[in-house]
Amino acid sequence: MERPVSVAEGIVMAAGAALLALAAVEALPPLAAADRFVEDVAVARLAPPLPQHAGIAIVAITEDTLARLPYRSPLDRGLVAEAIAHLRIKGARAIGLDLLIDQPTEPAKDAALRAALTAPGAPVIALAAGLSTPLTPRQRAFHDAFLSAVAKGHGNLAKDRLDGVVRRHVPSLDGLPSFPAALAATQRAAAPPRTFTIAWRRTADGSGPFPVYPVDALAFLPEAWLAGKIVLIGYVVPDADRHRAPPSVGAGPLPGVEIQAQVLAQILDGRSAPQAGWPWRVFALLLVAGGGAALALAGWRPAWLAPAALGGLAALWAAAAASVALGGPLLSPLAPSLAWLGAIGGASALAAVRERRTRTALGGLFAAHLSAPVAEQIWRERNVFLRGGRPRPQALMATVLFSDVEGFTPASEALGPERLMAWLEEYMEAMTDVVVAHDGVVLRFIGDGILAAFGVPIPRRDPDAVRGDARRSVDCALAMEDAVRRLNATVVARGLPAYRVRVGIVTGPMVGGSIGARKHLEYTLMGDSVNTAARLEALAKTVEAAADSPCRILVGASTWDLVGDAFEGQTIGEVALKGKRQRVGVYQIFGRAGAGPAAAGRAAGTAV
Repeated sequence: MERPVSVAEGIVMAAGAALLALAAVEALPPLAAADRFVEDVAVARLAPPLPQHAGIAIVAITEDTLARLPYRSPLDRGLVAEAIAHLRIKGARAIGLDLLIDQPTEPAKDAALRAALTAPGAPVIALAAGLSTPLTPRQRAFHDAFLSAVAKGHGNLAKDRLDGVVRRHVPSLDGLPSFPAALAATQRAAAPPRTFTIAWRRTADGSGPFPVYPVDALAFLPEAWLAGKIVLIGYVVPDADRHRAPPSVGAGPLPGVEIQAQVLAQILDGRSAPQAGWPWRVFALLLVAGGGAALALAGWRPAWLAPAALGGLAALWAAAAASVALGGPLLSPLAPSLAWLGAIGGASALAAVRERRTRTALGGLFAAHLSAPVAEQIWRERNVFLRGGRPRPQALMATVLFSDVEGFTPASEALGPERLMAWLEEYMEAMTDVVVAHDGVVLRFIGDGILAAFGVPIPRRDPDAVRGDARRSVDCALAMEDAVRRLNATVVARGLPAYRVRVGIVTGPMVGGSIGARKHLEYTLMGDSVNTAARLEALAKTVEAAADSPCRILVGASTWDLVGDAFEGQTIGEVALKGKRQRVGVYQIFGRAGAGPAAAGRAAGTAV
């Protein structure tokens, strides 16, 4: 079967759709943002839940904390020094100070904090401002001097330039390890050497990935709650140090200290975010796009193709969700969805263009003179007779009908050009309608003559089908006779000549194909049967018509043998036709069998 789109073209279409989808989600900001958002939702809602981390706790400086202090900013250094002391007493393994120290406060409290940072016991890692942090020269000088003897790590959060969401972590910057990397190093845990995607933790019960205790309650907490843990001290207030991150989808920005704790937990546990690498992403896109192109090439009707495309789309999203839920790689289904729909749309569009061209070619071959059933059959079985957009030569068993207007030359002399053309056009329209109504195909108008065929261009394989074509051709000729009677009643009343028509019909083998240039093809029939039908039409000049009939209808023996039992007629005899060596049996048709005395009475001789 000749497909509108070849397999090779489908492969090219699939590859193009995959690459375009990948480029779209990487280069177009709206699509890129949507792609990242889909992944964020999957992380926030579908990633496998984990219990609260057993080795990390957060000490929160809350709004209540700030409300009881004499000033909100800078943070009371005495409060921080006391918190560090309490944590050491309660057995914390290490302390992370997620607070930026960039200006002096009360000298005594500053001194107390400086002493607490370097006192014996659990090591303290301070937050250092990276070179890109906007500080005045005075703030930078104080910051560097205050932390000169303190272990520290940069606290810069890597925000996506597209949407400002924190998804990745930079373990080293400006010669300093990151804040969580420095804390992990106190436990001899090494961070990855390069920027990495954060493997976010979430809990099923909504308790949060880490226990959080207010700094005001430190003195009263049981020692077991903090002993042996790495404790981070930071702000947990609505309007300070908040950042958008995947877990914050639908829940508001996360406190910076929680993001640092997430990275620390990832380093300590040696976890990595399950990400699909570039080779897998490209492979997945090609696979999905190939499936979409194959679906389009299956030749389904739009009523089936659209639900199948939507079903495939739903399957893609379900598979991506299942992968994340089962701990598999995270791959946003947006790009695969674009590849899927792009391949289906592209292949379907190309097929539609080819189909339109094929329909145009068929329209050029057969004009508009086709009944709906015949046109549908030709389109449905186009691959049987079309090759490369034009009919392939084929042997056919069909029936040919030639008709011609008798006395056309005298009529043309009497009417003049304009009246003649109007008179002839009225006749041609009526006869064409009759042929089409009998599922015939009008192949050509030859002056005042008509060439029609029954059983083309689809080859008939069944003898009953050949017999049916022959019967429809004779029925068509008789219907043409009736139509001519009706026409004559009107044209004669207008002072125009009456029509008299000769018809020749032959059934037999012939060759069907196209001739002409590619821009102007014409479907044609060739063979002895075609020529014989033309000779029979000419022979009708010598046959006497019934007194009340405007038509003389002659059929060859090959047609009569197939349909003689259905029609009234008589033999003309074995006739020698021009150009033929052997004589041809010829019969004249008067009407349908059993049509009554009127039909039988038209016979000029003995009815056969």
